[in-house]
Amino acid sequence: MKIFIAAFNEITEKQINKAKNSFMAKFKTVKPDDFVYENPDIIWFLSGGSEHNALKQIESHNRYSFIASENANSWAAATEVKAYLNSKGINTRIFDFDKLESLESLDEYLKPKIFEKVIKLGLVGNAADWLVASTPDIELLKEVLNIDVINFSEDDLINTNPESSINLFESGFANNEFEHKQEIAELYSKLVTFVANNNLDTLAIDCFSLIKKIEFTPCLSYSIINSSQFPIVCEGDLCSAAGMIVCKNLTGQIPWMANLMHISKDCVEFSHCTIPLSMLDQYDIKTHYETDKGASIEGQLTKQMVTVFRIDKNLENCFLALGEVVSHGDVSLACRTQAKIKMSSKSLFILREFPLGNHHLIVPGDYTDILAEYFTNKGFRIV
Repeated sequence: MKIFIAAFNEITEKQINKAKNSFMAKFKTVKPDDFVYENPDIIWFLSGGSEHNALKQIESHNRYSFIASENANSWAAATEVKAYLNSKGINTRIFDFDKLESLESLDEYLKPKIFEKVIKLGLVGNAADWLVASTPDIELLKEVLNIDVINFSEDDLINTNPESSINLFESGFANNEFEHKQEIAELYSKLVTFVANNNLDTLAIDCFSLIKKIEFTPCLSYSIINSSQFPIVCEGDLCSAAGMIVCKNLTGQIPWMANLMHISKDCVEFSHCTIPLSMLDQYDIKTHYETDKGASIEGQLTKQMVTVFRIDKNLENCFLALGEVVSHGDVSLACRTQAKIKMSSKSLFILREFPLGNHHLIVPGDYTDILAEYFTNKGFRIV
């Protein structure tokens, strides 16, 4: 990595050499030849008054790691330059000199994760017609996120000859009795076979149209498939499917896709009738809310920190927030699994006044940085 020292114009060579020595003493892998006067990867803001000297090093097609500290207006200068470059669409990140133990995190930032493989998203049926803010143009999905949407009918799925074992489904719900248990288990097996036969990376299914044909609900099948780390979403929601596959690729986890049920002063409430079992402390099997048929999951989420996010249908904005699961809900006229998540006032305000849509994705842990990095690199604005 090539490092440029950004400092005020009147700095002496002696001061520069002293700074280099202190830097190499802290980061043992850095050698004198790593310090450059042009084409850097890293800009170390030594002081204030260095803004123009830093900007002279910037090329519009590159991204840059900044290093700054609380001393000598270093952070102030880095912030001013970052704000200017943000307006130009140039990616930068400020790293704290005093907290860095190595330059590995800077190198990781300079080489962001890029998914070269085309993602094959199977859309069974159509996006639900009520998803008026959640159906992106499929050509745009391919261009921005490298996702190729492949259309199938419900009959393509229903007529699939199941080849896989249903042991995973049976073990997941071995101690539960519910209506249509065998049919739901068979649907799980059909889904697994359907994915394998068509070499799919994710599925979005118009489940309400499917329910009319099969006369039972697929919620438990989806739950087991998501629990096995394969992304599948309800209602043919392409925004959620895209976000779910990105989350899987970046974090290794499948998020919960949930309705935005209510926003109060301190919390947002989410609900849905299916969820990965790994996110729950306990659960019961209830009927599906909208149809009052079949079986769905009424679960209690583990109380922990979660990341909540979604993208918009124009693939321009990404809502991203950190929250904490504080309790579960018990509203009868709502989807069965319900969770109250505490968030900052700013996040709640944005959700209430500037929502990107209904469905949001919720994943255990703090993945705000890695998701923000990925979506920013793709040209999204984080809100």
